[in-house]
This record gives sequence, structure tokens and C-alpha cells, in this order.
Amino acid sequence: MDKIIELDDPATNLYEQVADDLKVRINRYEFGSHGRMPNFKQLAKSYNVSISTIKKAMQILTDEKMVVARVGKGTFANLKNGNGNGRSAETGNQIGLMIRDIDGPYFSGIYEGLRDTAQTLKKQFLLTVSLDDFHHEESVFKTLVEQTRGILATTRRKSLFGIATFNRLVELNFPYVMLHDVYDNPGYSVDVDNYEGARLAAGQLLARKLKKFCVVVGETGYRTDDMRLKGFVDALRDAGVNVDEDCLILRYSFGTEVTAFDEGYKIGKTLDLKGLGLQGFFMFNDLIAMGFQKAVLERGLAMPEDIAVVGFDNIDRCSEARVPLTTINVPRKLIGEKAMKLLVEMMNTDAGWNSERILLEPKLIKRQSA
Repeated sequence: MDKIIELDDPATNLYEQVADDLKVRINRYEFGSHGRMPNFKQLAKSYNVSISTIKKAMQILTDEKMVVARVGKGTFANLKNGNGNGRSAETGNQIGLMIRDIDGPYFSGIYEGLRDTAQTLKKQFLLTVSLDDFHHEESVFKTLVEQTRGILATTRRKSLFGIATFNRLVELNFPYVMLHDVYDNPGYSVDVDNYEGARLAAGQLLARKLKKFCVVVGETGYRTDDMRLKGFVDALRDAGVNVDEDCLILRYSFGTEVTAFDEGYKIGKTLDLKGLGLQGFFMFNDLIAMGFQKAVLERGLAMPEDIAVVGFDNIDRCSEARVPLTTINVPRKLIGEKAMKLLVEMMNTDAGWNSERILLEPKLIKRQSA
């Protein structure tokens, strides 16, 4: 949001008011872990003033040794109480982690990689668990920016585009990495290649010479769901399947990992499997697939003879299912390791960075369900 300077004190020049506001922001560590400030043009736009006003304000800060210019790098807040990077030794060693369902089987695997790598790199976590409430998430991010030097995060947002918190992180050059793929992310993310994983799932079902398929994913707009749907459907089309006639696409507004099994069970109980002639199922994740499997078996159908099912994630419980689940392996520990190393690398450089999706290779795990 643009800064608004109220001219309520005519005795104070505009550039002095801008300088005073910047001092407050510097003391609040609003300019990130390294203190890198926006350039003059960005500040002028933010405060809705002329560049000459910004230059005068910055000269005041320079004279008071609150900012320092680094040739070829920009202007940086001269943060105090620091170890060269604007944070105390304790804070400088601390990384913020905002994660959902940390006890769930999916994110617990990522956390293992984060934890082990953090120990190796001698970093500490400030751990927060986000609620499915965007206002709470905004508050958590603000706290982490104040108390850490970098952030690793998950979100329930369909998109980060236009979200003030994430735009602010980019403006402040504050290091952060998303632990899953999300639309319009202006920074880095690390995830499995969901599109290729779904193609592997389709290939396994196609290899069984099945004719009728069903894919179950979350609601429209989540990039992970959209990529898994696209990969599955593209693979069917490439194999000559008439997707419009021979593939049922079900999109649900799923809850969390806590409810996923029950939601899959409900689908298995209510779907007209015989009437629709469905044979091959690709489920968004393993918990949904295992709940679905339980319902199908209770209905007296055999697996994989009547119904073949492929999940996604390869959580530990897959091999313990009544019919061990064929699934797509997500290298969750490796996601955590790579995300942590990337974040620390970002924290240790003053240079800016670009938006990039780092997608790791999925792997088909064949078991009895397909």
C-alpha cells in the first residue's frame, strides 16, 4: 500500500516528513534482513512525492548515518544491534517456518528435510502453524519478518498475486521460499513436478488396458490440483482416449489432511461405479485414495480386478493399506532439504532474485491397487 504523508504540520517540510517516516520503518526492520531499501523511483511512487523530495529525505538519513550506499548494490538501512546483517546474533540465526498440518503425513516428511538441513547449517526455527484464515496468515507473516531473517511457508491461497504481504517481502528483498507450487508466486518455490507425476499415474492405468477413467482433484484454481489434472488428462489424450466421453473429472473443495480419508470414503460410498462403468481412478492424494479404497472394498468390489486406484504422495501408510496402494512418490524430504539450502543461500547474499519454480522428479511406486 502506498504511504500517505499528511501535511498537518506546515512548519515541517515534506522531505522531512518522509525522512521521519523512513526512520520509523528502519527501526522496525521493515526493510528486511539485509536492510536493502527500494530505489529512489520506487520510494517516490510509494510516498507519492517527487524524486527530488526523496533525495532530500535520503540525504538527511545519510547525514544521520541511518542509511549507507553500496556501489553497484543500492542503499541499505544501517541497522543496529547487529552482526553485519541487521539482526542480533540470535535473530540472525533464526528462520521462520509457517506450515499447515505439520502432524499430517505429507508435510511431516518435508519438515524432516527442513529440520535435518537446519541442524547441519546451524539454523533455528521459529515455527508457526497457519490457520485456514488469510487474516491470521497475514499476521503470522508480519511477525516472522520482524523476528527472523528468512521464511519457509505453505499457504491455502490459490494465488499470491496482489497479496500485500508477499509484495512487501519482494519490495524489502526479504528471503522466502514456498514449500509447494502456487500461482503468481513472485519468489521461489520447491515442489514435485505435479504434471509429470500425473502422467505417470495415467500411464500405469493405461497399461492395464482400462477403458473408463476418473480423476479426483481439488477445486479449480490451486496450481497443484490443476497441474495434476492437466497431466493426467493430457496423457489420456496422447494415448487416444476420448476424455470427454471416457474420463469423469471430479473437483471437490477438500479440507485438510485430517479430513481427507473421510472425504475419499464418502466418494467411494456414493459414486455410481457400475452405472458409470468406471475402472481406473487417479486420486489427488493417498489419504483420499485410501478412504476411497475402504469404501470400494466394503461394497464388495475387488481391487484391482474391478477397480484400479493410483494415489499421489507415497506417504508411509500406503504400503499398510488393505490393498497396498500404487502411488506417485513425492521426494518430500528432498523438498525440505533443497528449500532450506536455497533460503540460506538467499539470506547470505545482498543480490536480488527472480521468481522460479524448482520442480523435483516424481516416481511411480507400483503396488497391488493398480
